[in-house]
Amino acid sequence: MPTFVDLGVYVQHRDAFLRSSRGHVALFYGGIVGRLARLVLSDFEDLACVDPSEDVLDTGARVASGNDKEALWYEALTEEEIRLICGVYMVETEDGQQLKYISWWPTPTAFWSSGLNTGWWNANCERWFVKRLKETKSLQVKLHTYSEWKNKLRFSTAAHKVNMKNDELSAKYLAARLSNTHFRQ
Repeated sequence: MPTFVDLGVYVQHRDAFLRSSRGHVALFYGGIVGRLARLVLSDFEDLACVDPSEDVLDTGARVASGNDKEALWYEALTEEEIRLICGVYMVETEDGQQLKYISWWPTPTAFWSSGLNTGWWNANCERWFVKRLKETKSLQVKLHTYSEWKNKLRFSTAAHKVNMKNDELSAKYLAARLSNTHFRQ
């Protein structure tokens, strides 16, 4: 069971990162990562408009290329940064023979494959988030592994199917639009 010290250390490290020069990148992730960023960053609307940092080629992700000299990039969080935001810890199993990862919040992978994910932060997501936040602040909460999060976030399997189809259609649309666009420096 987590303690108030555990919670305080997690919140302090998460908030310090989110307020750093790289923290605004979390706003673009949506889901749990984006919602936690909005919880901490009161000026998130202004921060979402900040130009990419100069290390975008090192820490960013390539979206599309026109040719060898032209490409479209966006800033991305590293796996370590995502784990920090979600409060992921490596702990020993009960028998002490193995290690497992547990977290205060579901990682993006667990969230995106859940029934809560409809492609946008909806009212059900917000209700769930507010309830979990309240439980977390009062330590009426258990930290979960990835598979435990997947089971806890099932909700509607139809929502996941709709979101997957939406992603597929969005990708097709963007691919068609990008194939007709020339990237300029």
